[in-house]
Amino acid sequence: MRPTLRKSLDRWYRIALPTYWIALFCLTHMPAPELPDLPQSDKIAHFAAYGLLAFLFWRFGEARKRPRTGAFLWYAALILCAYGALDEYLQSFVNRCADVVDWLCDVAGVALALGVLEWRRRKGMSLAPEKPGKPQGLDSPPPSI
Repeated sequence: MRPTLRKSLDRWYRIALPTYWIALFCLTHMPAPELPDLPQSDKIAHFAAYGLLAFLFWRFGEARKRPRTGAFLWYAALILCAYGALDEYLQSFVNRCADVVDWLCDVAGVALALGVLEWRRRKGMSLAPEKPGKPQGLDSPPPSI
């Protein structure tokens, strides 16, 4: 990827995550919107919203040049799942229903997004290139002979 394009994308992800997270918080603390008359459309919305949040969180970490390791994956999952639980709890104070099943859909969206991104990282198919000179997808130096 060209360096100028890479810098532009990094800048975009550094702005996109906080913007999306604030918008998600605001939307989940307003009166519930009327969703299409599809079965479980509320659960699908939770799954998709938190899947996108997880994707942006991962890309934000890449844009901040944080190493993508197994530890990053677990920290991201912990932070996002805890936020989902807090978000559900806080909804009870604004005349919305705090629902454990909604939280489980949040967790499922986070798990799928982070799982796919981690799988891609381990297979060397990262969305962002590693540092120059280091093969993609490897967390440790090559063994010495």
